[in-house]
Amino acid sequence: MKKKLSLLVLLAIALCMGCYDDKGNYDYHEFNEISIGDRGFDTAYILTSFVDTLRISPEINFKLAENTHLKFEWVARSNGVGSEEYPLGNERDLVFPVSLPTETYTLYFKVTDTLNTMEYSNVTVMQVQDLLTSGWIILGENSNGEAQLDMITYSVDTMVLKDMLHDSGLPALRGPVKVWVVDNYRDNMIHISTEDGTYRLDRDNFKGGDHTHLKYNFYDPESLDHFVLQEVAQMRSYNRAAIIDNKLFHNGFLISSSVFQNPANHYQGTYDLFSIGDKIAYNPKAMAYYYMLYNNDAKRFVYTGGRAYGSPVGYCDTLKDTRSDVEIFSWKTGLDYVTSISSRLLDGYSFTVLTDSKGSYYLYCYALKYQWGWESIEKKKKYSLDKATDIDKAKFFGVSAQRTYLIYATGSKLYAYDYVAEKVQLLRDFGGQEITLLHYDILIDVGAGDDFFYVGTYDPSLSKETGGTLTMYKVMNDPNNIIVEEVPGFSWSGLCKIKSIDFKRY
Repeated sequence: MKKKLSLLVLLAIALCMGCYDDKGNYDYHEFNEISIGDRGFDTAYILTSFVDTLRISPEINFKLAENTHLKFEWVARSNGVGSEEYPLGNERDLVFPVSLPTETYTLYFKVTDTLNTMEYSNVTVMQVQDLLTSGWIILGENSNGEAQLDMITYSVDTMVLKDMLHDSGLPALRGPVKVWVVDNYRDNMIHISTEDGTYRLDRDNFKGGDHTHLKYNFYDPESLDHFVLQEVAQMRSYNRAAIIDNKLFHNGFLISSSVFQNPANHYQGTYDLFSIGDKIAYNPKAMAYYYMLYNNDAKRFVYTGGRAYGSPVGYCDTLKDTRSDVEIFSWKTGLDYVTSISSRLLDGYSFTVLTDSKGSYYLYCYALKYQWGWESIEKKKKYSLDKATDIDKAKFFGVSAQRTYLIYATGSKLYAYDYVAEKVQLLRDFGGQEITLLHYDILIDVGAGDDFFYVGTYDPSLSKETGGTLTMYKVMNDPNNIIVEEVPGFSWSGLCKIKSIDFKRY
């Protein structure tokens, strides 16, 4: 009975407290809620990196007066594996030059009220496509003598992308030398060589920095003065020879952008380095891991590489004349070096141009071969170039893949010389324009009947940023006449003053 009375008392007290008139001083304010409208978020975006700029001016509504205590954040989150996030901006209106990898993204816009920490957001979807997937990478010079990187992209539509180094993270680099794209592995990089050194760029976003300097690919980053990549030849995925700071480096297992070892332009048993020509001859059609070079000091051919036991890997060796081939020419020529040319002619013949003290020029032809598991170097023939007009002034060289033509350029003139028929023909005279590049295609268009080369010209009446033109030509397989035709639709102007080009496959 007492328990029942106690419960009744407690219930009565509770009812009395509920009826108590609280006369405290309470000041309630209406909440200034924010809403983000659908303008700019009611559509999906299809954008192209390095071409499009994403612009969104969101509509922000306030329940009361406009709030100035706001913080804005734009973020793109990848819908792929890893869900990587990319900050795009911190302003109310988004103006973002697109430079993201190819992917589908969720675009988030977040508004934070800093007075009460309330957050509001809206989202949409965007698809980014990449113009950087494939095309010609063009290294040239601007009006300040600095390296400029342009690109003729084939990824979405053929177009020219300008000044790719501007936001790359690299310092201003003077004296462009060579661009080299390593296409054997996805993670390999784009090499930009200048007189100020060589840097590597990420192949997806063309970004780099001090940490991507080529010196970090050496066991000793202080082993060279400038780390200027001048020439490189690569067989298949891993066998590579390169000339850096006028020194030869060779390694049979340089996977990815691996580490360079000691210079190889010396003979076995001695580390006295000899001067070498600035080009490496190799066979792009065979699996021969031999590379041919020229010893300028001894004025003779030397080679490096090979897979057999005792092959000169990491050093060079001389070539021996035999009774059966000494009448063709001697490997110890006694002549001065001009250039070497790799080609797809027949079995992948290589050529070297040499000159004597009297001013005569010669073309040495040889083949780096691989048969039945063995590599060999075979002499072919020595040709006179005395009838090749202006050969002494030539700066650029190439060799036809189908005909016995030496293609060369000097000043504004482009020549073809049939070294068997001893017949020369002026192919083009570009007048007031200067030929700055002759690039023979031995790696890209290599089907039956393909015989293409590219000529870079510069119009001095225009700026170095835009005065360059790249044109593609095809050698016609005519046995009676030297015919070279411009390929329709394959000429691009508005480029920098071209120094070097290379093709990016993916």
